[in-house]
Amino acid sequence: MHRRHLLAAALAAAPLSASLAQGFPARPIRIVVGFPPGGGSDLVARPLAQKMQPVLGQSILVENRGGANGNLGLAEVAKSAPDGYTIGHVNNSVIAVNPLLYANLPFDAARDFTPVGTVTAGALFVMVPAELPARDLRELVALARAKPGQLNFGSGGAGGVTHLGFELLRKQTGVEIVHIPYRGSAPALQDMLGGRIQLMIDGFNLAKAQVDAGRVRAIAFLGQDRHPALPNVLTAVEQGFPGLVVPGWQGFIAPAGTPEPVLARLEEAFRMAVADPEIQANFMAQGTLAVFRGRAEMARMIREETARWAPIIQELGIRLD
Repeated sequence: MHRRHLLAAALAAAPLSASLAQGFPARPIRIVVGFPPGGGSDLVARPLAQKMQPVLGQSILVENRGGANGNLGLAEVAKSAPDGYTIGHVNNSVIAVNPLLYANLPFDAARDFTPVGTVTAGALFVMVPAELPARDLRELVALARAKPGQLNFGSGGAGGVTHLGFELLRKQTGVEIVHIPYRGSAPALQDMLGGRIQLMIDGFNLAKAQVDAGRVRAIAFLGQDRHPALPNVLTAVEQGFPGLVVPGWQGFIAPAGTPEPVLARLEEAFRMAVADPEIQANFMAQGTLAVFRGRAEMARMIREETARWAPIIQELGIRLD
């Protein structure tokens, strides 16, 4: 009897899903970015939104809901109708790591969201202000050891991969560097330019303009291989720091229960936007690799990131409220 009721409910919902998907989109779409304007997330979400508008035939509005290390943005998406008209920008830290760190989130990341696709690939850079006398990671560690507790590290939020990358470095080297978490990477960069912090680990697109202007120096890449935008910057592994690899990717999610045809339409729109030569050039100019991976691949990547960071977070004893 119970199985018959479930089947009847599914059959009753099918026409509703088809109705929602028919003619999608029929009104503007909202992309929620869980960080303040001007950061690396904005630099990816806004150009893509512009490229997707003619593909979908509707306006796409980008709304910043910064705070709680990206969790405020996810909470907004979780409570939205599963109709494709509200989608969320995420990075691997927000969608795969935050659920490991926070005990009382107002959503269940595995239950309340469904992947749409990832749009970037790569890893993070270690960056310092140009006036700091450290031209590579080894010199930075030597400087930190000579000045214990006198250097500050700024992250886009406590517990994110930018913070965890720093904790991996600190664990390997034992250096005493003070961690200062910010509500996003953009304000952290401003404080580095202002002299309050001396170290950041983040995506290159955040600081490329400052690197080009000579105000910020990239001293290590936390990928398996060197980044094509800065091929002269050695990886941390090449500099003698084994295991110091911190992937960084960005993507989009929708509320769970969004109809399959709507998800397919959004996935294809993102695929077309990422393949656009202007987006490829725009992202490469930022130092970001524009690479699209679909829903199934994004789901696999989330599982891999969660499995990668769970034991590290447990070992370091990091827990946030």
